[in-house]
Amino acid sequence: MKKILLTGSTSFLGTKFAQLYGATFKISGLARNDNLNPVDLLDFTAVKKIYASVNPDFVIHLAADVNRDATTGHKITETNPAITRHLLELASHNNTPFVFTSSESVYGGKEQTGEYVETDPYMPRSTYGESKVASEKLIISSGVPYLITRGHRYVGINRHFSRPKQFPDALRTLVAKKELHADAHKLFRPVLINNLCQIITHYILSNAQASVIINVGVDRAITFYDLMKDIACALEIDPSLVKSDGDEEGWPANSTLCVKKAAALGYPAVSYQKFLEKIRAE
Repeated sequence: MKKILLTGSTSFLGTKFAQLYGATFKISGLARNDNLNPVDLLDFTAVKKIYASVNPDFVIHLAADVNRDATTGHKITETNPAITRHLLELASHNNTPFVFTSSESVYGGKEQTGEYVETDPYMPRSTYGESKVASEKLIISSGVPYLITRGHRYVGINRHFSRPKQFPDALRTLVAKKELHADAHKLFRPVLINNLCQIITHYILSNAQASVIINVGVDRAITFYDLMKDIACALEIDPSLVKSDGDEEGWPANSTLCVKKAAALGYPAVSYQKFLEKIRAE
C-alpha cells in the first residue's frame, strides 16, 4: 500500500480524498486546524519529524493559506511558497513525486474570453495567485516528478466538511428551501472534487514519474446562477429559489480553463451531465 503525506487533510478536497481513497492508500494527514493533531506547516522542524516517520511514497500538497494577511499580518506571498519549499526539501531526498493543487488565479489577460491553456504566461490577478505562481516555480525547478493541477471552484458533496465555503453553503441554503442569490454573469468551469481525487489517483498509480501541469474542470463553462439552478432541478428543489442578483465582486467576467490537455493525456474526465448526476446520487 503506497504511503501518502497529505497536507490540507481537513480541507474540502482533503477530507474527500481521504474518504474515497483511505482504503487504497495509507494516508497521513497534516493540517493546521486538525482538532486532534494540529501542525503548522511553517514549522519545518515539526514537519520534518512527521515526514521522517511517514517516509511517504508521494506528497499531496493541498494546503494553502488564504487569509494570513487578515489574521496574523503574515503575507501569503511568503507563507504559501515557504510551506511548499519545506515539503520539496524533504521530498527531494528520495525524489518523491509531488502533487500540488494550484489555481486558475495564476492566469490573467483573458478576463473577457477565458479558455486559458497551460502554456499561457503567468499573470496572477491576486496575492493568492502570486503565491501559487511562486510555489509552482519551486516545484518545477526542484527536479522531483510532479503533477500540478489548476482549477477554479471546487464543488461536490462532502459530509465530512462543515467549514464555510461557497458551494457547500449554497447547497445547504437550497436544501433548506431558502432563497439563494447567485451571480449570473461570470463564467467558470466547476471542478468536481470526486473527479480531482480521481485525477490525483491516476497520477499516483499510472504516471508517477512524469512532470505534468494540467487544467481541470467539467466540459462546460457556466455561471454560478445557472449551476445552482441546474442543481436545484436535479435535486427536485424549486429552481425559482435561485435568484440572479448575486455579485461575485473581484472575479473576472470569464475565468474558464481549457481542459483538452488533461483529456489528451488520459486523465479521468467528467461531463457536466455526469457531474449533476453525481451530486444527485450523493
